[in-house]
Amino acid sequence: MLQEERQKKIMEYLQHHGTLRVTDLVERLGVSRETVRRDLQELEHQGVLRKVHGGAILTRTGVEPTFAVRRTTNIKEKEAIGRAAAGLVEDGDTIFLDLGTTALEVARHLRGRGRITVVTNSVQAALELIDDEAINVYLTGGMLRSGDLSLSGRFARHMLAQFYVDKAFIGVAGISLAGDLTDFHVEEAEVRNMMIERAKEVIVVADHSKFGVTAFTRVSALTAVHRIVTDAGTDPEQIFMIRSLGVEVFTVPIPCEEGKHNHVQTDEEV
Repeated sequence: MLQEERQKKIMEYLQHHGTLRVTDLVERLGVSRETVRRDLQELEHQGVLRKVHGGAILTRTGVEPTFAVRRTTNIKEKEAIGRAAAGLVEDGDTIFLDLGTTALEVARHLRGRGRITVVTNSVQAALELIDDEAINVYLTGGMLRSGDLSLSGRFARHMLAQFYVDKAFIGVAGISLAGDLTDFHVEEAEVRNMMIERAKEVIVVADHSKFGVTAFTRVSALTAVHRIVTDAGTDPEQIFMIRSLGVEVFTVPIPCEEGKHNHVQTDEEV
């Protein structure tokens, strides 16, 4: 396969999935890891992607992958992050639960955890929790966006302004190298910012593909966050940079088919 053809296939894959791993490309293209790395390096020089630990991501700021794509991307990582983050919730906690595919995994693992109160702008998260009698669910009003079924805007912010909570679980489109949480949608970024401001503890849930990404709009400074729960595929240099800002970073291993890990682990434990 010619280099031009390989790079075209790489970009087609990225445009559909938003992120890729070198190991997947080696198998898909039938070439060596070194060949894939050279292709990624050249595409990075062209400014169309950015290399990250073990793979690459698109360098775009204004276009969000569709919900259908995000729902099928990094599934095991998001599930592991969701389980670990839900494990941080204690009986009696009040929490904000953000929208997004990773935050939705948090919702799924909150079931059966005890007596908690959840305030969310995600219709899907509310539906996940509504039949658990121990969980009180408050769903914000606001403008409904298709795909994510997220609520935002003035009415959502007015609802959130009525609450203070113990913990906020925040999903993001990107964690920039400049030390900001970023998003694709201005009104949803405003809702996230309000959740952050009104929570005693802020916990960001983000898989490895979100690190080093600058999306369209700023949510808040990374220093407003207390903890980040991510997967073991996250670039160690990014983790070191974030920890230098005083933010705790916990990584979780990717579950194998035979058994799944149920608690948050630090890098040393991984």
